[in-house]
Amino acid sequence: MCIKHAWKRAATEEKFTLIRISRLAFVAILTIFFLGACGSPSNPSGDDRSSDEVLGTAQARAEATRQATFQTPPPTPIPPSPTVPLITDTPVPTLTPTPDRPVAIADFNAYVRSGPDENSENIDFFLQGQRGFIIGRFENEVTGTWWYLERIDEGINGWVWSGAVTTSGEVLGIPLFDAE
Repeated sequence: MCIKHAWKRAATEEKFTLIRISRLAFVAILTIFFLGACGSPSNPSGDDRSSDEVLGTAQARAEATRQATFQTPPPTPIPPSPTVPLITDTPVPTLTPTPDRPVAIADFNAYVRSGPDENSENIDFFLQGQRGFIIGRFENEVTGTWWYLERIDEGINGWVWSGAVTTSGEVLGIPLFDAE
């Protein structure tokens, strides 16, 4: 048992010795590092000015920069080159008479329906900008006025909701139609 105990003790002492050596090496490296840092000059450029002198220099440069921006001359204006006016025959606009029949013009794409109700069948599209003569109207209690259109542009005649169109011409005399 004694030999076994001696071996264990020797191994333990060897571990402690290695730990001590590692600590000693670490402390030595740190000491060399700090001593080397302490020996180097704090200002490697060799400039021995005080902080007040550095601040004064910075303020002087800032003021010089501010003054320089106001001394920049404005850009030189470039005079326009002379132009010869074009002489063209401008046609005289002719007045377009208001149609005898009121017209609806689609403000946006809308359905043309088989009846004056949003539940009626969609039979065609009334695309933005398309036109149609308004030949009848229906007053729907829920959705408002519906116009029956005879299409000027290509398309199938039918009912269009008044909120989707702009009217041109007199709409007061348009006959009231029954829902079909």
